[in-house]
Amino acid sequence: MVSLDLLSSFDGMIWLQSGRKVGELFEQHQTTISRNQKKCAQVFGIKLQKVRNNWQPQGDSLLLQLERRVHQVARLQGNSYLRLDANQWIGSTLLSPPPQGWLASSAKNTTNPHSLECLQHRIVDAYLCPLSDLPTEDQHLKNIKLNTKKIGIVILKEHAKQERILNLVNTLEQT
Repeated sequence: MVSLDLLSSFDGMIWLQSGRKVGELFEQHQTTISRNQKKCAQVFGIKLQKVRNNWQPQGDSLLLQLERRVHQVARLQGNSYLRLDANQWIGSTLLSPPPQGWLASSAKNTTNPHSLECLQHRIVDAYLCPLSDLPTEDQHLKNIKLNTKKIGIVILKEHAKQERILNLVNTLEQT
């Protein structure tokens, strides 16, 4: 088991692809981010490496995935901020400030597959996207169209009834 800070540093690099952005979002110095992600990788016996300009874990990540599940439950229970991949809305009035209990940011890589991968790997808890880019719902994903906007929120289906997720939807619809 690793601390929230260690896993946040590690997963933040995968999500945001920038030590500076990770440091700003999680209020940590860049040297702390680097040290934490290395310690985290060591605990799980993996490495975080750049592959085609993207930070990605290398090695057997089964234990990492299990740890992410535990940390996501802790975030959903209110023990830490939830994470919203805001894509192109990061500077908009919709997220200024972010909804209560949420951290909002956007990766350098704003492609739909990157956001989906971060959601499916439990690095982020939800992401915003234009209605035209909503992925096909499957047994794991749920799309929530915001009634008053031309955007939707994508979440893991198992979290569709979570109070903090429902509060996010309500907040964004009222903004």
